Amino acid sequence: MKLIGHAREKEIFSRVIAENRLHHAYILSGREGTGKKLFARETARALLCENGSFMTECSCRHCANILNSEHPDIHIIEETPLKIDTARQINQEAFMSPMSAKKKVYIIDNADSFGLQAANALLKTLEEPPSDTYFFLITSRYSQVLHTIRSRCVNIGFGLLSAEEVTEIVRQHTDKTGEETEQAVRIASGSAGTALNILSDIDKRTLFTGIRSKTELYEEIASLDTKDAIKTYSASLYAHLLEKYKKTGSESLLDFSNYLLDILKRLEYNVSLDMFRLDLYIKTIEVLSEKS
Repeated sequence: MKLIGHAREKEIFSRVIAENRLHHAYILSGREGTGKKLFARETARALLCENGSFMTECSCRHCANILNSEHPDIHIIEETPLKIDTARQINQEAFMSPMSAKKKVYIIDNADSFGLQAANALLKTLEEPPSDTYFFLITSRYSQVLHTIRSRCVNIGFGLLSAEEVTEIVRQHTDKTGEETEQAVRIASGSAGTALNILSDIDKRTLFTGIRSKTELYEEIASLDTKDAIKTYSASLYAHLLEKYKKTGSESLLDFSNYLLDILKRLEYNVSLDMFRLDLYIKTIEVLSEKS
């Protein structure tokens, strides 16, 4: 699959791989839904590829297995939070020889959710891994990654995708076109994952369209009955704030935008939707009533 966008990051990894200077552990950080995990998998494919292809098509046996998610030397861990038993298993397996290729790769999602015990279990392996083993840790909240983990990895910050890049990705995954797609791309503000989530049932979703009376705003937020509904509403509110920030440069709008991004991440965990809705309503009134 063609990986769209992130020219700077592609250049960085293309160079270090070609010069055999790849670090043993990286953190890929940035907004949710911008392709960090896919980028890690494509980089892993380059490390295992018999032809050394990077971000280009290849039909060697390793690339074919990776594209089918069947390669025994690429391990993708997505559990949240990372369990200590999983961390210990990674430690044991990391020092075993690769099963098929000459190298092996661990891609671990949600690095900001590592508990202290799980993180401590990984530290020595991250610091002194075998020469044939590489780690890619994924996060949308780099500041929440434990310092002990950050200090053992090279952080690569991923920027937002352009509207054109998000549109191209959306067209690869959905047959929706026209005004719905344009609206989803605008709301997503650089996150293809958010755009696709919105498009999944955009006709059923409540979107923020502008400040209104406190009663109307309360009723609107109170109607958000699922995590996905809150995510979509928060994303549309984020897009609205971004436009206002560009015009005003208001720091309070920027702070509120960051709060919304945090909401989108925290909703991945078990949370009280009632508390989220109330908090969202209070903060929206506080910021937008004085900035509208």
